[in-house]
Amino acid sequence: MDTWKNHPPHQGETVTAYAHRLEGLGAEEMLVRKALADHFDMPLAEMGAFFEAFETARLRHLTLLKRIHPNRTRYSLVKKVSKNLGIPEERAEYWVKKYEDSKE
Repeated sequence: MDTWKNHPPHQGETVTAYAHRLEGLGAEEMLVRKALADHFDMPLAEMGAFFEAFETARLRHLTLLKRIHPNRTRYSLVKKVSKNLGIPEERAEYWVKKYEDSKE
């Protein structure tokens, strides 16, 4: 996906429907977050929980982090995911494991 700016929400499209549409277009979580913040004024504090339902976009973000820094340790990846996504380290641990399992 190029950028969320080229894919604005449709008339009457809900936040969830819009996020799913962007995810379906290949967006990773941070790109969808930017779109929701811009178009729907979604507060950052709500995004961590909201994106629990967007597995594909979230795992794409982890893939991007590993591509940017392929030698990152697991510990470092958990810390980075927690910080980037504003989620507790326990949830970041869950997502890193899910990412690792998807690569096997």
